[in-house]
Amino acid sequence: MASELTPDTAPEPVYRSPWQKWVAFWFPAADPTTLGFIRLTTGLLVLYTHLAYSVDLQQFFGKHGWYSAAFIERERKEYPWQVSPFWDWNPKDVVPAKVPDFPHRRKAVVDFIRGLPADEAQRKRALEFLRRISASENPDHPLEALNWFQSMRTFPERRDRYLNVLTSGSAPAKDEPAPPAFLAALPPEARQQVAADARAFWEVLPLNRADNSARAYVLNHFVELGPEFRRALVNFLYTLPSDPVERAKRIDYLDYWNNEPDKVVRTGHSIFSIWFHVTDPTQMALVHAAVLVAILLFTLGLFTRVTSVLVWVAVVGYIHRTQQVLFGMDTMMNILLFYLMIGNSGAALSLDRVIARYRAARASLARTGAIDAPTRAFLAVPPPSKGAGFALRLIQVHFCFIYVAAGLSKLKGPAWWDGHAVWDVMVNPEFTLMQYEWYERVLRAVANIKPLYYAAVALSSWSTLFIEIAGPFLLWTRLRWFIIFLATAMHAGIAVLMGLNLFELLMIVMLLAFLPDLVIRDRLRGGTGLAKVTFAFDPGSAVSRRAAALALAADTEGQVALTPDSGLVTPALTDAGGTRYSDARGVTALFRALRVLSPLAFVLWVPGVRGILAKRLFPAPAGSVPPAPTASTPVGAR
Repeated sequence: MASELTPDTAPEPVYRSPWQKWVAFWFPAADPTTLGFIRLTTGLLVLYTHLAYSVDLQQFFGKHGWYSAAFIERERKEYPWQVSPFWDWNPKDVVPAKVPDFPHRRKAVVDFIRGLPADEAQRKRALEFLRRISASENPDHPLEALNWFQSMRTFPERRDRYLNVLTSGSAPAKDEPAPPAFLAALPPEARQQVAADARAFWEVLPLNRADNSARAYVLNHFVELGPEFRRALVNFLYTLPSDPVERAKRIDYLDYWNNEPDKVVRTGHSIFSIWFHVTDPTQMALVHAAVLVAILLFTLGLFTRVTSVLVWVAVVGYIHRTQQVLFGMDTMMNILLFYLMIGNSGAALSLDRVIARYRAARASLARTGAIDAPTRAFLAVPPPSKGAGFALRLIQVHFCFIYVAAGLSKLKGPAWWDGHAVWDVMVNPEFTLMQYEWYERVLRAVANIKPLYYAAVALSSWSTLFIEIAGPFLLWTRLRWFIIFLATAMHAGIAVLMGLNLFELLMIVMLLAFLPDLVIRDRLRGGTGLAKVTFAFDPGSAVSRRAAALALAADTEGQVALTPDSGLVTPALTDAGGTRYSDARGVTALFRALRVLSPLAFVLWVPGVRGILAKRLFPAPAGSVPPAPTASTPVGAR
C-alpha cells in the first residue's frame, strides 16, 4: 500500500531564484532530434534555393548582372547613413542638400551646379542673391523673391525693367509683378546691391531661349525646397572646394545619393560577400559549386559545426550581393541558419550522429569486448543538449516577435479592420490562382451571396489577426497544438493562394521548434516488428571490432545484435531468415534489413560502393576466400 503524503512527509518544494528561472528558460536540456529535423528541412530548402540560383548565376550575382558589381561596390562603400542630433531637436546642422528625384529635373540642377564658377569669389558673388533670400526667417520671403525672379524668364530687357523698378522704387508696368515687399522696403543702397546680386545670379542660370525647361527646373527646385533644405543647398554651393577633383567628387556624390558626405554619420554598408571579390564567370561557377557542396554536407549533417558556419556565411553573402531581390524568404532562411549554427544541430538525424555512434561503439568494444550500459544508452537516443535547447528557444522567441510585429503592423491598415485585406489578395491576379477558371468561379459564387461574402472576408482577415497577435502568447499555454494547427493551415493557405511557397515552408519549419520533446523522434521510430539480424565478430581483433561498431552505427532501431565469437576469421551477418553472410552479399542483406538503410539501397548500384563497404564490414585475411552463405540464399538477397 502506497504511503500517503502528509505535511510532515511531503518533500520540500525546490526554490529557484529569478536568475535560475531565467537560465532554465533559455537553456533547457532538450532532445536534439527536433533541432536536427529543422536542420534537415532547412538545408533542403536552402539547397533548392541555391540550386535555382545556378540557372541565372551571372544575372543574379555576376559582374554585369541585374544589379551590377559597379553599383553594389559603390553602395557598400558610399551609402549615406544619417541620424538626427542626440541632444538638439533642431536638425539644421545635419540637413543635407537635395536635388530633384526625377531624373530629367535632377540633370538640370546638377548641370547648373557643375556650371557654377570654379573661382570661390565669383561663385559666391553669383549665389549671393540666393543666400540673402534663403537667410530670411520668414518662410514666405524666399518664395516671393524666387517667383518674382522667375517671372523675368530669359529676356534681358525684362530683367532690367524689373530690377529698375526695384532700385528706383517706381511702380511696375501694367501686368508686371511688383518686387517683393521685403526687398522693396530695403534702403536704396541695399536695393542696389540686391539688384546687382540678382543680375549675377541670372547670368549663371541655364540660358536657352528655344527650351527654357532647364532654367525652370532649377528655379522650381529652389521654390519647392523647404527652408532648411534650401539653406543646406545654398551652403553646399557656397562651400564647394576649389580643387576640381574634390569638387567633382562632392557633386557626383550629391547626384548619386542625393546627400552630402559631410552630413552623414558614416558611409557604406558593413556587409560581406564572396561575390564582391570573385567576378570571373568560371571562378564564380567553381565557388558556387563549393557552396552547394557545403549546403549538402550541412543538410546531411556532416561536420555540422563547421559546415553550419560556412553555409550561413555563404548564404548571407548571396543576400548581401543582391539585396534588391531580398524578401521574406531570405530573411527566414537567414534566421534559421543562424540559430542552427548556434545550437548543435548535428547531434541527431545526421552523419555526425552516425560517426559519434561508431566511435562510442568502437570504444566500448575496445574496453570490454561488448556494449556497456552507458554506451547502450548513448546509442539508443541522442543525449539531451542544452545547446539544442538554447537554439530551439531562440527560434521560438524570434518566431513570436515576428508574429507580433506582423499582426500589429496589419492593424495600421484599414483593410484589416474592415476585413477586406485577405479578399483583396485572393482576387489579385498577380499572386493568386486567378488564371484557373474554377478558382474564379468559386470567388464569383462567394461574392454573389452577400452574407457569405462578408462572413468569408471577415473570418479570413480577423482569424489572421488572431493567429498573429494572440498566437505568440497562446503558444506557451495548453493551446499550443491548436495554435500550431491554425498557423500551419494559414501558411499553407498563403503558399497556395499567393505562391510564396518557400517563405511559408520556412515559417512552418520555424513552427517545428514548438513541438514538444520526443514528438519528432517518436514519429520517426520504426515501431515493433522490424527485422532482426545478428553480427558475429571476434572481440579480440581490432579490425573485427571496427566492423561490429560500423554495423551498430548504422542501426538506429536496435535491429542488430552483436555476437562475440573468439577466433572468428571474418565477421558474419545472419539475417532474419537464418542465412549467414561474410562477403559483399552481406552488405545487401544489411541494407535491406535495417530501416534507416533500406531507402538508401540504391547507392549499392554505384560501382565500387558495395566492395568498399564489404571490406569494412567483412574484412578477411589476405589471400583468404570469403565463405559462401551457410544457408540457401533467397533470390532476392543475391
